[in-house]
This record gives sequence, structure tokens and C-alpha cells, in this order.
Amino acid sequence: MGEVQDIYGKNITGKVGPVSFYISRGKTIMRSLPGKRTGQMTANQLRNQHRFREIQKFCGPFKAIVIPQIWNDLATTSSGYHLFMKAISPAFDKDGILADPMKIRLSAGILTLPEGMKARRTSLGSTFIEVEWAKDLNIGGLSLKEQLIVISAGEGNYSDMKATGLTRGNCGGTFELPALASPVTHIYLFFESVDQRYYSESICFEI
Repeated sequence: MGEVQDIYGKNITGKVGPVSFYISRGKTIMRSLPGKRTGQMTANQLRNQHRFREIQKFCGPFKAIVIPQIWNDLATTSSGYHLFMKAISPAFDKDGILADPMKIRLSAGILTLPEGMKARRTSLGSTFIEVEWAKDLNIGGLSLKEQLIVISAGEGNYSDMKATGLTRGNCGGTFELPALASPVTHIYLFFESVDQRYYSESICFEI
């Protein structure tokens, strides 16, 4: 880019061959025009484009949940939306199909997940989940009151974030699954700080 003036010291605008002139803060700036795409896109380019669109489509519903509460605060050089999209991308195969729900990261942050987390239905077909985890002797105070959050998932549907009523200090307990129109096949668990500002990485369980 460069600053340009005509012989009379006035700014000029417009296009001349492969360059364009535009005014910015009272100065005329010159820059090269982007080159035109030549030829058709390759099969690999088309596949990548389709994969990107499918990931974008998946991210759509999370603009109302998860992204505003968690990912916007984590973003520094990009938006929370793009940070979330990058985080869940490994779960999709080269054709844009969600190949591994276990790789979906619905939450992230500075809080830690306890060791040895387990989750299972209390009985076959039950809507109640029993969870347990190891006690961390290095954590105390307000951290013990961090609340366990759950999101239900099934057939491409995801529930809202729901507080389970269990805290880190409980080291486990039982809670009811959030309502979902389709059968629940997976749940995502993570911790939320008392002031609802900080979160842990999510962990997925197939139930």
C-alpha cells in the first residue's frame, strides 16, 4: 500500500489496471486488486468448503447457548464463535459429518476437571444420571462450591445448559437429564464457578 496525490496535491480515487485508490483518513491509499480465481475448484477444495459449511451449520444453535456464556470471554484474537468452531472441528470427518461426538468441546476454561469422572444412568432407560469423581485434596474454599453443569445430546439436538445441583465438593451424586425432544445418547459435563464467570473443559459420556 502507498499514499498517492495528483500533481495538484489532491487525493484521487478509483481503479487503474491492477490497482485501486481509496481515501482513508483524508489520504489516498493505493493497493493491488485481488486476483481473479482461474479455473474450477478442485475436488479437495470443494470438500473442504462443504466441511466448513457443515461445521458452521452445527455451530448455529450454540450462538444462543454456550458461546455467549463461555466462549466469548475466552476469545482474544478472534470471536467466541470462531474459537468454538475451531474447538469442535476435530469431531468432524473430511466430508463434514460429525464422526465422533466424544470430541465435541462444549466448554473450556481455567477450572480443572476432577480425576476419575464417571457417569451412567441409574437404570436402563432412566432419565436420572449418577456421577462420581475423586476428591482433590489440593482444592478447597469456594472451589468446592463450583457447580456441575450438564448438556444433553441426541440425534443432533442439544439441550440448554442445566445446573445439576451438585458441587465439586460433593464428589458425585444424582441428577435428572435436561429435557430433549430426541433420545439422549450423550451428555457433556463441566464445572462453573460460583460467580458464573469461569468454566472447565467439558467431558462427554455416552449413556
